[in-house]
Amino acid sequence: MNRYHESMEHCAPPPELETRLREAVLSADPERNTHPAVFRPRGFFRKALLAAVLAVALTLSVGAAVLVHWDDIFTDRFGPEGAETPMAEKAFQPVNVSSVCDDVTLTIREGLVDEKSIYLILDYQLPDTVDPETVEMAYNSREDTQKDDIELPSITYYATDDVAWDDLKAAEQDTWATLDWTDPLTRLFYGKSENTLSRTGRVNGSSGLGEAGYDPVTNTLSYLCYITGDDDELDLTAQPLTLLVTPPVLRVNGVDTAVTDHPAILTFQPMAVSQTLTGSYRHDGFFARAVLSPMSIYVEVSGGTAYQDMGDLARDTSLVLLDGSVLPAADLILGYTGSGGRDTDDSFLFSASFTSQFQQLLDVSQVAAVQVGDIQIPLE
Repeated sequence: MNRYHESMEHCAPPPELETRLREAVLSADPERNTHPAVFRPRGFFRKALLAAVLAVALTLSVGAAVLVHWDDIFTDRFGPEGAETPMAEKAFQPVNVSSVCDDVTLTIREGLVDEKSIYLILDYQLPDTVDPETVEMAYNSREDTQKDDIELPSITYYATDDVAWDDLKAAEQDTWATLDWTDPLTRLFYGKSENTLSRTGRVNGSSGLGEAGYDPVTNTLSYLCYITGDDDELDLTAQPLTLLVTPPVLRVNGVDTAVTDHPAILTFQPMAVSQTLTGSYRHDGFFARAVLSPMSIYVEVSGGTAYQDMGDLARDTSLVLLDGSVLPAADLILGYTGSGGRDTDDSFLFSASFTSQFQQLLDVSQVAAVQVGDIQIPLE
């Protein structure tokens, strides 16, 4: 857990946010259990190496040619062999879409897309009033001192039609004027509050954000971000996707200053060749469902379980390959978010689900089924 999330443990929201921002949180399922995957890609993913059997059986990269010429940010995330896979070729989208939001410009350079998961390379060009030398100094020293840093923004995703910046500004600018963007809770919960965009379809699920560089020449911060939706009915490629990005916070000599006084938005249309597999199992009132893509896995069970939390479900899930071998999902994923519910006074969950991203792109053509405990869910 990085210092951004640690800071949230010790901060209270400003009084004016109490009703608006906490309502969504307090109304959430009390059984929901999340493990947010906020990361710094250049350090974290070099440590996330798969077993040799996965590299051979599920990445199809041995002796292959490069199929996708993507940014080095994706290479840091998925390894140099990722660009050599058919999975990457089908998922890769050169987006190159920008949005000017007053003094801030957002750009999505590239994406990896399927129906349930999206990885994006996002650029945030800072206002001209923000000194590049100060940002560069804070960015380069952020791991060595508690005084200087450039804090991560918060990103919220909405499945919606194109949203005009001027329309959003007109509807929300009075609210923005009351918010302290240096407060981590404000950055975290604004996108989840009842703002104008939330009424059009916020995407719930597992998400993450990591630093990917700073260019002082253009005064631009780069990020690698992702979202995996946990709504069975939602196809992320079926409509435009809007990102709402709160202001990064510059910390100099221990003093926090938001780089601007408003969030920014960008809308684009995700596109990809479908690679997602689904399957379900039903017997004597017990139901299980699995959704598998090269980037993520979603599993849900209901009708009574032997699990006390969602981690038990994740640890009890495996992939069954066409050759009959079985790979535990826990060896392949980065962590999970999940939810569950139980009957009164029952120590076991009646229903549970989890969502997670894979460490490397998964060759789903080699997977026959998802196994949960003693049952197998055939995939199609």
